[in-house]
Amino acid sequence: MKNSKITNVITAALILSAGFFLNCKTPFSTRKVEPPENQQRTTWLQPTDAGDVLTNLRHAIQDRNLSNYLKCFTDSPKNGRHFGFRPDNSALIRYPGVWDRWSLVQEQTYITNVFHAIPKDSALTLIYLGEGVENPLPDSTIIIREYEFNIGHTRDTGQFPRKAKGRAEFRLSLSREGFWAIYYWLDDGFEGSPSWSDVKATFIQ
Repeated sequence: MKNSKITNVITAALILSAGFFLNCKTPFSTRKVEPPENQQRTTWLQPTDAGDVLTNLRHAIQDRNLSNYLKCFTDSPKNGRHFGFRPDNSALIRYPGVWDRWSLVQEQTYITNVFHAIPKDSALTLIYLGEGVENPLPDSTIIIREYEFNIGHTRDTGQFPRKAKGRAEFRLSLSREGFWAIYYWLDDGFEGSPSWSDVKATFIQ
C-alpha cells in the first residue's frame, strides 16, 4: 500500500514535468531583459573636434537630454572661460532686463522649460542650414552656422515661438583634457522670423 502511494506521487511528478517541457520550447533559456520605458535616449560624441560640439548640441535638443545640453558649454576655470550669451539686437530691445548676467543657470532654466513644454509625440529639432564657417586658432575657434529651431510645444503660440531662424556664432575653447566646448554664443535673427533669442526670452519665464 505504501509503495503504491509512492508510485502514484512519482507518476504525478513525471506527468507535470513532461507538461512543462512540452509547453516550453527553451525551458533553460535566459529571459530577455526589457529596457525601462523611461530610459532616456542619448547620443554623445567625445568633442575632440570643435564641430562635434554642434553635433552634440543638436542631439541633446532632439533627445531632450539636459545633461548633454549643458555639457556643450563651459564655465570653468580649467580653461579660464566663463560662459556668456549675446542676444539678437531686436530681442535685446523687446526683452529688457532678461539678458542681465545671462549664465548657464539661465541656459538650464530655459531649455528645461522647453523640454517640459513638448509632448512626447511632438517634434523638437535643430537643423543647421547651409555650410558652416570656421575660424580656428590653437586653443579656440569660431563656428558660424545658420539654424532652424522647431519647437512643437503646447503653449500659447502668440507668445511662445514654435519656429526660430537665424545665424549663431559659437566661440569654443579647448580644455586641458583636449575637449571643445562653447564659452560664448552670439545670436543674429533673420528679419520676419523669431530668433533663438526669442525662444530663450519667452521660455525663461
